[in-house]
Amino acid sequence: MKLSITTQKILDQFGLVIGLGGQTEIVDFYLAGECYVHHSSMPTALAGFTMVSPEFALGRFPKVSFIDFIQKRPAMDEREILAFAAVCGIDVSPPFWSNPEPFAKHLWDVIARHQLDVFFERVEGDSRLGDHYCMRPRGGNWTDPDQPELPNVLSQWRAEFRLLSLTKQLMVATILQLYRQGPDHYWMVRVPKKWHACEGINELKKSDALGDWARLYALYPGW
Repeated sequence: MKLSITTQKILDQFGLVIGLGGQTEIVDFYLAGECYVHHSSMPTALAGFTMVSPEFALGRFPKVSFIDFIQKRPAMDEREILAFAAVCGIDVSPPFWSNPEPFAKHLWDVIARHQLDVFFERVEGDSRLGDHYCMRPRGGNWTDPDQPELPNVLSQWRAEFRLLSLTKQLMVATILQLYRQGPDHYWMVRVPKKWHACEGINELKKSDALGDWARLYALYPGW
């Protein structure tokens, strides 16, 4: 993977490089452990460190949950996203904001490939803004804003979520959080959700789902 000068400069700040085999490496552990990390660059640094050593990443960012990590996406600029993509081993092209087609296509592909349609559905929407605007989590009454919940469907949603593998739980949580970008008082209630970001990313890597997940995160155009 050929890196831009800007991407390499961002990685240099954290003591990271992309090796000849495309693997992320820490070349300066002292710098990695002591460097200043701006909040919008945290996902890049944390993901990069996790690629090398989840234990080191956990020690460097002990309080960052997986949900916190997803919530950082809107704060990141294109430079930071390209650096994030590099450490995750994926190739993406800007612009990301206001460029919905790549994200929408990948979103529906991920829902189909990981068999997540029990959690998400297609509804009537203005697809001119992006086909992802036609996606909704199941369990909401989208035709009546005064009665937003379908209690029986929500309880079944949660029951199905508890039965998922950790990898699929992480995928569902990512899509849901990108959709909501804020507190969720409906879907992920009384279900597993307190994973550390390093735990989640390492699990996605081990289960060969990192590419799908990282591409969702990187391509996000706003919702």
